[in-house]
Amino acid sequence: MFRQQRIEKIDFKTFMAGNHRKPSKHLTNTTLYSFLPSVSVSSFFSPDIAGVYAVLLGVFAFGMLSHFLETYAASTGREALAEAIETITRLAYSIGGFSFIGWFLVSL
Repeated sequence: MFRQQRIEKIDFKTFMAGNHRKPSKHLTNTTLYSFLPSVSVSSFFSPDIAGVYAVLLGVFAFGMLSHFLETYAASTGREALAEAIETITRLAYSIGGFSFIGWFLVSL
C-alpha cells in the first residue's frame, strides 16, 4: 500500500561535489490565457496592441477637451453651453462604455 523508501548510499566525494542530485524530469509548463498580450517591455511597444493605445488616447483627449471647454464656458458666464457640453460628454461616455461592454461580451 505505502511505498517503502530505500536508503541510497553515495560516496563522500560525490556528496561534497553536489553531483548526487538527479535533475528533475518534469518541466513546469503553465499555460496562461488572457484577453490582452502579456505585459513586458517588448510587448508594451508591439504593434499588436497599438489599437488599444489609440482608443485610450482618443478617450483621454475627448475627456480633456470636453473638460476644458466646459470650464471655459462656465468661467465666461455661458452656463447653458457648459451644461450642454457636460450632458453630451456624460451621454457619450455612458453609451461608449456600455457599447464596449456589449461588444466584449459578444466577442467572447
